[in-house]
Amino acid sequence: MRFQQIKDLLLYLEQVHHQLGLGYGRLMAQVDGERSRLLLAYLQQREEAAKSQLDDYLGELGEGVKETWLERGFSEDLLPGIRRLSLPAKAQTQDIVQLVCRQEEKLIGELSHLARECPTEETVRLLGGLAEQEQTRLTRLVHGAHRLDDL
Repeated sequence: MRFQQIKDLLLYLEQVHHQLGLGYGRLMAQVDGERSRLLLAYLQQREEAAKSQLDDYLGELGEGVKETWLERGFSEDLLPGIRRLSLPAKAQTQDIVQLVCRQEEKLIGELSHLARECPTEETVRLLGGLAEQEQTRLTRLVHGAHRLDDL
């Protein structure tokens, strides 16, 4: 993915979160454990909320920032991997958290790398902020999953 505008990148991020939500919904039918299904249902809602938040954020951005061109986009398309997500029927919450961590770390890494290469200070802050936001979401998920395991 090369030469794209910030608005297109944000629309792509919306697609990523939407596809993750669909994937977690699909995985609910594959796992046997009640806790695993509860965690996947939570993850599905979490991704739809992230998609909605990005949509709102895109609406609030100034036209100058939206129209800024990036010389490169993500180094890999995340969507095919998301569509292939799978878990064994006996998957435990830690297996699900590991799966989520791998997906989130790819996204955080791509956003962080793009932020370092942005042409303007505004876009550096924007993409850096999105990477930090994703990292915060991941940290909260890991802590929440540990609390779920403690119950």
